[in-house]
Amino acid sequence: MKPYTVNAAPVVKGPLQGMDTWITRAIKHSDGCLWNNGSFMLRDVKGKPGTISNHAKGVAVDLSYRLVANQPGKAIYQGRKRSLPYIIKLLENADTLGIELVIDYAMSRSWKCDRATWQAGHFAAGDWYHIEINPVMAHSPELAKQAWDKVFGVIPQIIKPV
Repeated sequence: MKPYTVNAAPVVKGPLQGMDTWITRAIKHSDGCLWNNGSFMLRDVKGKPGTISNHAKGVAVDLSYRLVANQPGKAIYQGRKRSLPYIIKLLENADTLGIELVIDYAMSRSWKCDRATWQAGHFAAGDWYHIEINPVMAHSPELAKQAWDKVFGVIPQIIKPV
């Protein structure tokens, strides 16, 4: 278990490179069952005016398993069923991957690094997972890449013929 540090992160002016790397890897390793439903955005928490969203700090992403017809890359059939074992694997490696919070809207529950377990909550229904990573990793593409390589193995570079 690790302390939850996201609340101490400052609001940023744009997407963070480490978070972008983290998101790209999360989607790549999900075997097509998750897609980015929203990451960096300057906004308040929905339904809580005056409370800044962790999306505005560049450390949060919503990964959806929703099937969107006629939009390639927007998940696959039975996305929730296929994504849940993947989310469990991510949480088994939460310390390495820098995961501090996951909200599973469909089950109205959250997992947090300082308790390392799921807890029931009161969340609006949704077909995505809200994931927050530690600010240090969110700022460092190299740390994010190293973490994903450690858990899932190195993604081979595509070498273009000369």
